[in-house]
Amino acid sequence: MDAEWTLTLREVFQDVQLQAVEASGYLRNPSGVAHQRTLVPAVRRLNTLFNDEVKDGKRGVVEEAFVLFLDEIWLAMARVLVAPKVSDVVLLAVASFVGEFLRRTSNKSKELKGKDELRMELLKRLMDATKAEDRAVRLRACHMLQIVVNRLEYIEEELETQLKATMLKRLNDKLTSVRIQSIYGLKNLQNPVEDEEDEVTQELRKLMVSDPSKDVRKAALLNLTVSKKLYQDLLIRIRDASEDVRYAAFRTIGSSMPLEDIPISDRAHLLDQGLQDRAARVRRACEQMVLKKWFPECDSSPVLLLKALDIEQHPEIGSKVSRLLLKHFSEQPRALLEKEGVVEFNALDMMSQNSDAFNAESIFFWREQCYYYQKIDNDPDKAAALVPNVSGFSKMLVATCKAESDVLFIAQQLLEFGHLLDFQDEFGRRNLLDALQKLLREIDTDSQLIKGIMELMAFVYSGSSEQEFIQVVAEVISDMYDPVEVGNQDVSASQQEDSEVPSSQQDTSTEDETTGLSFGPQLRKLSDEDREAAEAKFEELEKHLETLEFDSEEYNKVQAEMVALEALLQDPRVLSWLRCLEIVAQLLKLTSHNLSDPIVDGMSRYILPAIDSDVPALREAGLENLGLFCLLDKRLAERYLIVFWRALNNPEEESEVKHTCVQSILDMAFSFTNLQPHIFGTKLAEDTGDNEEEKDERGNDTESQETSKEGDKSDDRDGDNSGDKDKAEDEDMEKDDEAEPVVGVEKLDLDTIFVGLGQLISVDDVDLQSTIVEGFCRLFMMNRIDNITVLAILLETYFSPKLQKVQKQSEHGFQSRSLQLLSIFFPAFVMATSANCMLLEEAATHLIQKSMEKLQMESDSMLDLGACSKYVMHLLSHNEQEEVAAIQTSRKKRAKKPERRRCAHHNRIGITICLEMLALEKVAAMASIHQDVVISRQKALLKMIAWVEVTLDEQRSAALFKYLLQEITTSCFDSQRGLLRSAEAVLKRTSASYSEQSTEQSEDQTTALEHDQSWAHDLVKEREEVLHKVLLKASADHEKWLKKQEREKKAQRRRNARYVSSGSSDSSDSESDEEGDEEPDTAPARRELSSRRSKTAAVSRMHEKEGEFDARIKQALQADDADEEDEEEWDDEDSESESEGDDESDAEEEDGEEEEGDDDE
Repeated sequence: MDAEWTLTLREVFQDVQLQAVEASGYLRNPSGVAHQRTLVPAVRRLNTLFNDEVKDGKRGVVEEAFVLFLDEIWLAMARVLVAPKVSDVVLLAVASFVGEFLRRTSNKSKELKGKDELRMELLKRLMDATKAEDRAVRLRACHMLQIVVNRLEYIEEELETQLKATMLKRLNDKLTSVRIQSIYGLKNLQNPVEDEEDEVTQELRKLMVSDPSKDVRKAALLNLTVSKKLYQDLLIRIRDASEDVRYAAFRTIGSSMPLEDIPISDRAHLLDQGLQDRAARVRRACEQMVLKKWFPECDSSPVLLLKALDIEQHPEIGSKVSRLLLKHFSEQPRALLEKEGVVEFNALDMMSQNSDAFNAESIFFWREQCYYYQKIDNDPDKAAALVPNVSGFSKMLVATCKAESDVLFIAQQLLEFGHLLDFQDEFGRRNLLDALQKLLREIDTDSQLIKGIMELMAFVYSGSSEQEFIQVVAEVISDMYDPVEVGNQDVSASQQEDSEVPSSQQDTSTEDETTGLSFGPQLRKLSDEDREAAEAKFEELEKHLETLEFDSEEYNKVQAEMVALEALLQDPRVLSWLRCLEIVAQLLKLTSHNLSDPIVDGMSRYILPAIDSDVPALREAGLENLGLFCLLDKRLAERYLIVFWRALNNPEEESEVKHTCVQSILDMAFSFTNLQPHIFGTKLAEDTGDNEEEKDERGNDTESQETSKEGDKSDDRDGDNSGDKDKAEDEDMEKDDEAEPVVGVEKLDLDTIFVGLGQLISVDDVDLQSTIVEGFCRLFMMNRIDNITVLAILLETYFSPKLQKVQKQSEHGFQSRSLQLLSIFFPAFVMATSANCMLLEEAATHLIQKSMEKLQMESDSMLDLGACSKYVMHLLSHNEQEEVAAIQTSRKKRAKKPERRRCAHHNRIGITICLEMLALEKVAAMASIHQDVVISRQKALLKMIAWVEVTLDEQRSAALFKYLLQEITTSCFDSQRGLLRSAEAVLKRTSASYSEQSTEQSEDQTTALEHDQSWAHDLVKEREEVLHKVLLKASADHEKWLKKQEREKKAQRRRNARYVSSGSSDSSDSESDEEGDEEPDTAPARRELSSRRSKTAAVSRMHEKEGEFDARIKQALQADDADEEDEEEWDDEDSESESEGDDESDAEEEDGEEEEGDDDE
């Protein structure tokens, strides 16, 4: 009878496997309803069999039948686990079948008696199978276990603990597929909501972040239960190197994170990365997240969605989302959109009906609608229904720009909207131009609107004449600048008469001059006392503002008061001048005319005086304008390049000004080839009788020739704008030459400027650093620069420990922008031309030599030479170039086979490293050279040479490299056996590679090798002299450091000795005090106390004397601090008296120790 039902059980399993092989529904939908429906008959048959044969009424189960039933099920499962070849569908079907049979929905659900014991026993056997040594069995067991576990809707607490322990161990399995199946099995066993430190969740997070396999990271990401704490880790995965992981990240965020739970900055970051991803499926996943998740959560309203994205801070993201929505609207039928709740948006109608609809989001989407229908969708009917007439637009623009409320963003959007208008209406066109000119003339107009106003004016005039645009703008600038210049003349004249006029009359005359001129709206000049009081009040409010909560009522009140004070402190002349320079800068950017246009040439009258101003804002604006002005003519750039160079090297200059100088220098290098900058400097005169004051005066005069241009200023005062500027400057220069014949032209090397800029990369200003790095990368790719020092600086920057640790100052885990630029630059630079490879080789050689010449090799700021060498050798092996060439040729049917690059970069870099080793070995044998200083450099060189692969593409360099390695192993590392073994390993590997590639040497090759050997020995002598000077100083510094360490150890020993002596004296004093206070007869009885009672008494005495003990300890620490200060003063003494000082200090320390020993006794 038993045999019959066991056969039935086996038939059930066979039917399930046969059905799985015949039907493919298991793989297509393994967890869907259709798949579960196919298992229903088999599960019903197995339940009936268990109920009939194993269950025994109310008594439970028949023990023998239960064991047999369990063994039969496990036998069917084990056959699948150990079979040599098993289809995935069979394993999936059997595991799903067992999971459906063992499934229990909740702890209160009714099930057959004995089912829980059966489930527990089967899962234990499966958990034991996951520990199998055979990888196939281990993988199938993990796969089957995760399927069964995920079918169980309810798991007992004891069983859950065992499952966690088993699968967590499998997360560290060496097989990727085992780790993946374990991750799927742990999906329903995590509980981060109740327990934030849930072990399963933390392990899955680690795998998602750090596992080397992209499939494991993807599986961990898909199965991780997302919480607010894990959200940031999930957000970083959208920048994963794998396309599959990025795709899974966007799908997970879109399905599990509501829009309201995502911070605004993260929303912008998500869209910025997703909508611009290089993979189409990742972009599509991000678009679906917006259309299917975020848009419905905003009530299918484009305005609400844009408001949720904070488009005022992220307008680019707003444009991308708006165009995505408009594309979605145009592709979907109107009926479907209405069914989804999407209503067609017409901002023009809404604003005409309701004034409250005039907000930033509505105007922004209105502009995007018009742009989309005009430029992208090419639907003139829809565009015409949305675009207003020019006259109405002009009124709207002027009212917005003059509004007292904060509508700056709306004004900027309207100025951009102006490019979409139809200017066939001449009357409206003139009204708009007049309105724009008035906005330019008004000081009240925000500076951020100047760019938009100028661009709109240029666009309107582009249909008629650019010359008219330049002339109109020049008139506006001249009208605003002339009162400033007249005021400056009046001030200079009044200063000359100050000595003749009484002080009371000076005050009245100053007030009259100020009130007689109109500098902007309601601006007046403050007295010195009022200005000082206002500045003090402003600083007080600024400090108070830092203590207030952001955007609170009091915060806004204090901020408004600060704005009012700031406007009061501003000089009206400075404001007008700054506005002129802002307009000039935009004019120089928008015009296509050069210096042949007299109006454009005359812009220098506004620029050059600003450079000499004492106001940093004016200097910055003046230098920015001068940089744009120099881009119009190469001779002008060569003439004024020194101005930027001097400002850049001025330590007192503001950082913003220096940033402007760097950008201007790089822009000139981009625009012009073969720049030859020159400087009007002072040559050395034969007569040395001139004193320093006369030299300074001549230097100041020559600088004023470069920057202020007095001839230009005199022409401006006369109002002659049409004169020839170059002629006037030449006349001034001739006059100066007649007065001071020693003034001449000195050349400024462009490489000097580039090296100076390269040295600024190490500054802490991240923006300045990235600007310089980006500029150099462009110059190298444009073949405008071939300076190996600059390239070595870039290579050193890429491996800078400081930058490697720097993550971008945001919560999204960005690296420094400089590192991102360099990571793309170096491979592209090497792949461009073979000449670039030679430059990189020379830069690496230069970096090796300079690194050996540094005083400290083991400091935190020292770059990892081993990693740097590995990267350079990888780039110079040309593997990537050959792969790219192979891909390109595979696409071309009749293309020739790509030729391999013949190069010997590895050989030459290896020769450089060997020369440094030999030179170090000779220097190490000299006197006064500390061996630790040499060994640290030898270790670094050995780490670098380990990545060198010898090649016989250049026979001479390969033979020389092998010879130098032999010299190193025979003459170096006598006292360092470990370093010698490393060198011998390199020689062995190199010799083996050399013998595989080499042929018999000819007499010519032997002669050439002898010449190369003599050349190498000469180079070793040269490097020996250089390194000897460096190592002498490094050894002296190292000796000082060792002595300092020794003194610190002695001080620590003295401190410990004082603690012991003070502790012993405290205990003796306390005992003597107590003995003096108490009767002396009690002392013998105290010795008879038990150890426990005596210990308690001692502790009580210590607590009573705790205050006195702390005072003694504090006094001892103060004495130690005094000793350390004396030691620091001793360190500052001359090196000649250093040895004497050591002897004296040692003697004092010995005396002190003897005294302390006497005290202890």
